[in-house]
Amino acid sequence: MEKPENHATESETNAHKPDDESEQQSHNPTETPESESSSSELSLTQAMEAVDGFIQSLSSTDPLLEIPPSVEPFPETVDSLVSKMESSGLGRDETEDSAFILAVNRISKSVMTLRELRLDSTPVSSWLNRASSVQNRAASLLDEEFRHLLDRSREKKNKNHNNNAGDVSSDSSTHETDRCVLQEEDTFPDFPPESISTLKKIAGAMISAGYEAECCMSYEMSRRHAFKEELSEVGFEGINVEDVLRIPWESLEGEIANWISIVRRCSAVLFPGELSLCTAVFPDAAATRKRLFTGLVSAVTIRFLDFSGAVVLTKRSSEKLFKFLDMYETLRDLIPAVEQSDSDLIEEIKLAQTRLGEAAVTIFGELENSIKTDQGRTAVPSGAVHPLTRYTMNYLKYACEYKDTLDQVFQTEPEPETKPNQREDDEEYKVSAFARQMIKVMELLDANLEVKSRLYRDPALRSIFLMNNGRYILQKIKGSTEIRDLMGQAWTRKRSTELRQYHKSYQRETWGKVLQCMNQEGIQVNGKVSKPVLKERFKVFNTMFDEIHKTQSTWIVSDEQMQSELRVSIAALVIPAYRSFFGRYKQHIDSGRHSDKYVKYQPEDIETYIDDLFDGNPPSMARKRT
Repeated sequence: MEKPENHATESETNAHKPDDESEQQSHNPTETPESESSSSELSLTQAMEAVDGFIQSLSSTDPLLEIPPSVEPFPETVDSLVSKMESSGLGRDETEDSAFILAVNRISKSVMTLRELRLDSTPVSSWLNRASSVQNRAASLLDEEFRHLLDRSREKKNKNHNNNAGDVSSDSSTHETDRCVLQEEDTFPDFPPESISTLKKIAGAMISAGYEAECCMSYEMSRRHAFKEELSEVGFEGINVEDVLRIPWESLEGEIANWISIVRRCSAVLFPGELSLCTAVFPDAAATRKRLFTGLVSAVTIRFLDFSGAVVLTKRSSEKLFKFLDMYETLRDLIPAVEQSDSDLIEEIKLAQTRLGEAAVTIFGELENSIKTDQGRTAVPSGAVHPLTRYTMNYLKYACEYKDTLDQVFQTEPEPETKPNQREDDEEYKVSAFARQMIKVMELLDANLEVKSRLYRDPALRSIFLMNNGRYILQKIKGSTEIRDLMGQAWTRKRSTELRQYHKSYQRETWGKVLQCMNQEGIQVNGKVSKPVLKERFKVFNTMFDEIHKTQSTWIVSDEQMQSELRVSIAALVIPAYRSFFGRYKQHIDSGRHSDKYVKYQPEDIETYIDDLFDGNPPSMARKRT
C-alpha cells in the first residue's frame, strides 16, 4: 500500500497534464464547469508548491516580517476545501481525497513550523491565527470522517447479518449469495481496501497535525465497540467469579466449552484481524500501533483471564482434569496472537496458564489418592476386571491424548534422583516428567490390585484375578500408541512376564494335584496293579475335576485371547496325561462291577469340559459323552 504522500504526488503530477480537450476549452472565453475544476486543481497544486517553498525558506536566523503573496490566501483555500468535504465526505473520489489530505498536511506543517520560530510580526501572527483556525476545522472534519468510516463497516456487517437471518427465500441463487456472505464474515474486521486506504491517509494527516490523541481515541472507541458486538454475537457475555464458584460443575462445563470456543476464535480470527487493521491504518507509527492493539486486546483478554482464574478456585476432582487442560492449551495458543502487544499482558496470560497447570497437577494427584484410598473389602465376583482398573486405565488413555501438555505442566516437578550405577541411556532415566507420573500411577494400581487379590481365598482364583487385570492393563497400553511410548518397551515386557507368572501359578494351584492323581507311583503292589488303589485314583480325579469344572466355569476371563490361551494350555497339560492313564488302566476297571462309577470321563469329555471354563456360566454336565 502506497504512502499517502506518494499517491498524492502522483495526482499532483496528473494535475499538471490536462488532456487535449481541456487545453482546447481553456482558449474558449466561456469555460465549462469541467475547465473550472481543472483550473482549480492546478491553482491548488501551485499553492501547495508555494507553501512547500515557503516552509523550506523559513530560518530561525532570518526574521520573517510578512507572508509571501503566493502563500497569503492558502488558509482560505484550505477552508473552502473543508467546506466542500463537509458536503461530499471523504472516500468518494480518491484524487480529491489525496489533494485534500495534502493540503491539510501543508497547513499543519506551516502552523507547527511558525509556532516553533515564535515570530512577533503582526502579519505573520494574523496569518498563523487564520491557518490555525482552518487546521482545527480540518482536523475536526477528519476525525468525524475517521469515526464514520470505522463505524460504517460494522453497521454494514450487522445489516448483512440481519438480512441473512431474515431471508427465507428458496431461490438457489439467494442461497449461494448467503453462503458467500457467511464466508466473508469469517474475516475480521471486514473493511474494503478503499476504506482502509482512506483511514490510513486520515490517520497520517491527524497525527502530522498534532491530533494523534483524538485520532487514537476515535479508533479505540470504535474498535472496542466492534469487539463488544462481535463477542456478544458469539455468545460471550462474561460470568463473574461468584457465579463460577456457585453453579454446579455440570453447568460450568458448558460455560468452559463456550469460553474455549470464543478464546480460540480470538486467537485465530479476531486478534490477528485487529492487528492487521491496526498495522494498515498506522503503518508508520509503531508505538501508537502497539499501544492501541494492546489496549484493545487487553480489555477482552482480562475478562478471559478472570474466568479462568475463577475456574481454578473451584473444588478439585479427577474428572475436571481434561477441562483444565483444554483451558491451559487455549491460553497457550492465545499467546502468539497477542505477541505484538505489551509484555505485561503476555505475562498475565502466562501466569493464568501456570495456575491452570498447577491445578491440573493437583487434579492428577487426585487420581493417585483415589487409588491409594480405594480399600474396598468386597472381591469382584468371578475374578473379573476390577472397576478401579477400568477407570484408571481409561482415565490414563484419555490423559495421554494431552501428553505433551501434561509433560509441560509436570516440568515443574523435581527430577527423580539417579539410582546408583544407573546409566543415562537407561529408559527409566530418559522418561519424561509425565511418563514418571504415569509409572507412579501404574505402581500404585499394581499395589492396590495385589491387596485386592488377597480377598480371594482360592489361590487359583487370585491368579485369575491378577491375570484378568494385568491383561486388561497390557491391552490398554498396547492399544494406545501414546501410553506405549510413554511407558516404554522394558515396562511392557515386564508386564508380559508377570502375566506368564500368574498363568503358571494358576496351573500349579489348579492342576498340580489333578496330575498327581495320574501318577503311576503306588498303583502296583508286588508287581501287580492294585485295583483298590486304582479305583481310588479314578474317584479322586473325578471328584477334583468335577469341582474344578463346577467352580471355574463360573469364573470370568473376559479377554478372548487369554481365555483361549488358558484352555489350550490346560488341555495340553491334562489331556495327554489323562489319555495315557486312561489307556493303561481302564481295562483293570472294566472287568469289575460298576466300572462307570470309577471311569466317569472319556478323554474326549475332558476336552469338552475344559472348553466350559472361564465363561462365567453355571456348569452343565449334560454334554458328557457315553
